[in-house]
Amino acid sequence: MSEMVDLLRSIVKEELQPIHKRLDGMDKHLDGMEQRLDGMDKRFDGVEQRLDGTERRLDMIEFNLTEIKAGHEQLQKNSSKNIGNYTDKITEYVDDQTSASTKRIFTVETVNERLSRQ
Repeated sequence: MSEMVDLLRSIVKEELQPIHKRLDGMDKHLDGMEQRLDGMDKRFDGVEQRLDGTERRLDMIEFNLTEIKAGHEQLQKNSSKNIGNYTDKITEYVDDQTSASTKRIFTVETVNERLSRQ
């Protein structure tokens, strides 16, 4: 009986040896795949970091663009308002000068009229 058990063990061992070799080969293959996947994970992490940096820069650009637009609108409003103020001041100045000139002309005409009557 002991011989039979030894014989069976030997047969089973012989039959299992190719299976063990195949499993060992599969383990090595899976280890290689795992290493490649780890490398891909590291590369994806790098890409993700770069995308995060790009996204932060894009957010900053959008923020700056919004500020520039608001500043531009305010500048346009202020420019229109300032031009209106300057126009009003010029009009006032011209009116004042015209009024002063009219008074001078009236004075000269009055003096001229008196002199011509004498």
